[in-house]
Amino acid sequence: MRSILALDVATSSACVCLINAEGKVFTAESSAEKQHSDTLLPLLQDILKQADLTWPDLKMLAVGQGPGSFTGLRVAAAMVAGMNASLKLPIWGLSSLAITAMQTQSDEPLWVLEDARAGEVFAGYYQQGECLQDDACKCWSELQDMPAESFAAQQDPAIALQGWQRLPLQINRAQAMHLLIQTLWDKTDHTVHTPWIQPVYLQLSQAEKNLQHA
Repeated sequence: MRSILALDVATSSACVCLINAEGKVFTAESSAEKQHSDTLLPLLQDILKQADLTWPDLKMLAVGQGPGSFTGLRVAAAMVAGMNASLKLPIWGLSSLAITAMQTQSDEPLWVLEDARAGEVFAGYYQQGECLQDDACKCWSELQDMPAESFAAQQDPAIALQGWQRLPLQINRAQAMHLLIQTLWDKTDHTVHTPWIQPVYLQLSQAEKNLQHA
């Protein structure tokens, strides 16, 4: 595996991990009390120092591209674009919901459900890092009509999910991001990665919703 620097800021905490060419893993996470724009670059610089690497030593970037915090995704996309203007590395986009799924360390299929507010939920269906159903933005009420299953979430659901089983998050996001990369590495075509990243918002903006109803 080549030297990969990965980051995710789709939740209230920023997390980064670095996998060097020998497979050694370094991880770090920020305090949820601080702004991503203030903490992300120091985290990245610190983890490079821990690994005794410099920016030119990196061979790939990986980014949790959402869905999740609108502000966090914009900060990540802007920072990665700035860094990669000179590095020109391939960027691997990871589902932020898949990272949460890996935090459970469950071998069974499970939903990841994250409150998107306004009565909506970001939902993805995963098993051991592999997507079984594409990430989507649904209404919470839709879940009440679905068969009860296991799920994971960073925050409490906005509604009571009768019969559903919430799985605990066993490891931190930085560790989970490393496991996701490791799990998907041999199943991914790395030749298709581009030098830019597009955040996955899924949720329509208010302007887009107004156009739909116009």
